[in-house]
Amino acid sequence: MILTTIDLSRRFGGLQAVDHVSFSVRENAIHSIIGPNGAGKTTFFNLVTGALAADSGRIVFLGQDVTGSRPNKLVAKGLVRTFQRTSIFRGLTAVENISLAIRSREGLNRSVYLSTAAERRIDEEARAILEDVGLANRDRTLAGNLAHGSQRALDIAIGLASRPKLILMDEPMAGMARGDRARIADLITKLRDTLGLAIVIVEHDIAMVMRLSDRITVMQHGRVIAEGEPADIREDDSVKKAYLHGSFAE
Repeated sequence: MILTTIDLSRRFGGLQAVDHVSFSVRENAIHSIIGPNGAGKTTFFNLVTGALAADSGRIVFLGQDVTGSRPNKLVAKGLVRTFQRTSIFRGLTAVENISLAIRSREGLNRSVYLSTAAERRIDEEARAILEDVGLANRDRTLAGNLAHGSQRALDIAIGLASRPKLILMDEPMAGMARGDRARIADLITKLRDTLGLAIVIVEHDIAMVMRLSDRITVMQHGRVIAEGEPADIREDDSVKKAYLHGSFAE
C-alpha cells in the first residue's frame, strides 16, 4: 500500500467530521471516495495532506509515519493534492505555469538568474509535462484563456511538476460539460496506466467513478460504511440507502 490511515479522527466542536477512518490505497490504482455532502470526504483529504491536524490516528505514506507533517513536506515526499478550484496563474502561459512549479520544486523561485542550461532543462521538462496532459499545442496560451477542461488539465500538470507518487484530486470534474469530463477521466486513467501513479478521487459523478475506479470507499457521517470494487459498491444495499436512495444513476 502506498498510503494507509489508521483510525484517523477529527472533531469540530460537537461534530465528529472524521470518525476513526482506516483507509488504504494500493500503488498504481485509482481509488475513489464517495458519499453525501457532509460525509467528511474533504476533511479527510485535509487530514491526509496536512492541511488539518488529526485529533487521533496515524497516516503512513510510503512506509513512513507522516502524521502531523506539513503540506510542503508531504509534497516533497510525493503526496500531491489538486483542488476543486484550479490553482493556476491565469496571467502566465501554460508553459510558464509548469516552469514555475518546477522551479518551486527545486527551490529556485528566489533565484533571479539561472544558467542557460538550467533554463533549457526546466523548459524541456515543462513541455514534456504539457505533452503528458494533452496541452502541448497550448504551451504559449495564457492560462486564463484556456477552456475550463484545459485549465483543469493544466492544474493536474502543475501537480505532476512536483513528481508525485500519489495525487489526491478533490472533485476534478466539477462544473464540466460531458465532453470535458470524459477528457479528464481519460487523463486520470493515463496517469495510472502510463505514468504509474496512484490517484485518490473525491467525486460526485457516480457514472465516472464507476468507470474509473479500481476501488471505492463510501463515507457517511464521517465513517466508512462500505468499501470494495465498483461492482460490489453498486450492489451494496447500505450504500444505496445512505447515498443513492435506492439506485445508481448512469
